[in-house]
This record gives sequence, C-alpha cells and structure tokens, in this order.
Amino acid sequence: PRPDVKVGGILVAVGALLSIIGVFLPWASGGGASVNGMDDFIFVSDGDLYFAESPGTVPIVFGVIMLGLGIALILAGRVLAVAIIAIVGAVIAEFIGLAMIGIASGLTDDVVGADVGIGAIIQPIAPLLSLAGAIVATSKRRRMVPAGPTTAAPSPSAAPSGTAAPPPNAG
Repeated sequence: PRPDVKVGGILVAVGALLSIIGVFLPWASGGGASVNGMDDFIFVSDGDLYFAESPGTVPIVFGVIMLGLGIALILAGRVLAVAIIAIVGAVIAEFIGLAMIGIASGLTDDVVGADVGIGAIIQPIAPLLSLAGAIVATSKRRRMVPAGPTTAAPSPSAAPSGTAAPPPNAG
C-alpha cells in the first residue's frame, strides 16, 4: 500500500484556504477606498473598457475544489489519483490567480495612487502551495519491504563448496 500523504494533503488544503481568504482581503486600495475580489471592477486597458463582476468567485470555486482534494488526501491518504487531480487543479488555479492579479493591477493603473492589495497578491501564491502539496503527495513512494530468508533450492549447476563444477557437456 502507498504511504500516508498527510503533509501533502495539508499543504493542498492550506493553499486552498489561503486562496479563499484572499478573495475577501483588499485587492486594490487608494484614495481612501478599497475593493476585494467580491466587488465589481471597471477599468480601461488599451482604450477598451472592461468590467469584471465579482472576479473572486472563480478562485472561491477552485479553492473549494482544492480544499476537498486536500481533505481527501488527509483522510484517505493513499489515493494517487486524487494527488494527480490536485496537481492539475493547482496548475489551473495558478493561471486563474495570475489573471486575478492582472484584473487588480488593471484597476490600479487607472487610479492615481492606487496599489494592488494583499488579497490579489495571494491569488497566484496560494495555488503554488497547493501544487507543492500535491507534488509531495504524488512523490511519496512505497516502502521497500526487505526480503526474508529464501528457501529456494540451489540451481543444478551450482557445485558444492570446494569442488569444481562439471563441464556442461560432460556426459
């Protein structure tokens, strides 16, 4: 059986929780105002007007999925398929996190003195923690069980100690 992967599962779950918490922390602040991932974002980029309605819902959905995978790894432990799915989910969540920080920085580009907040910064970092945990869970190997004493009979060509083996075609 595969060894328990509790450490990997904990890392996956912690990364997921950080991503979810980061949605509710400030994504951008300036001019006495602050917005988080559940607010609506309107910004201009390359002369085009963009609108993002509650962009934090996407990281929350992936965070809940990754949290479930992390809990499954903690409780079930030996499920290689769950660890592989967690790797794929963490990679997708990483790209989503990069998009979320892009949305926040697009907003701050339009407001003088605005800064990207910690919530947006957490979005691409948290999936890396989940990815590390999924890789740890995947890389756990089975322990080698030492072979006990063998009771196999000696091969017919083996000569007793101190004597020479007869030639193979001596007959």
